[in-house]
Amino acid sequence: MASNGAAPGAGEVQGTLSGAEVIAQSLKNQNVEYMFGIVGIPVTEIAVAAQAVGIKYIGMRNEQAASYAASAVGYLTGRPGVCLVVSGPGLVHALAGMANANMNCWPLLVVGGSSDTNQEMMGAFQEFPQALVAGLQKTRGILWAR
Repeated sequence: MASNGAAPGAGEVQGTLSGAEVIAQSLKNQNVEYMFGIVGIPVTEIAVAAQAVGIKYIGMRNEQAASYAASAVGYLTGRPGVCLVVSGPGLVHALAGMANANMNCWPLLVVGGSSDTNQEMMGAFQEFPQALVAGLQKTRGILWAR
């Protein structure tokens, strides 16, 4: 059914979007043009969805290079550069670029994958407390940089 611009729930059946599609469309709505990163199981769908909405995905050899490239785009354009990383070591490798962007006040958005929160056994490297390590604090359910 074609959309007529009506608000959701206004008598029209709305299609469903995946979380990856919501992230990609939100980034596109903020005029994000480039995404740098390493794809892996937790974030592959985000890279594919980003490309589908017209964001140029640039695959890098490691997350540190991706975070530096994204922060350089933030510096040059004044709009957030986006870095896509897998959870655990992927985020740890991106910390250098994140620190550089933070110290220089360059806009940077790092999108990291995560493991299920209901894991009953430890041992998967993805359960790493990445938001805590990245210096984020939780306020009203939203993570913010300090």
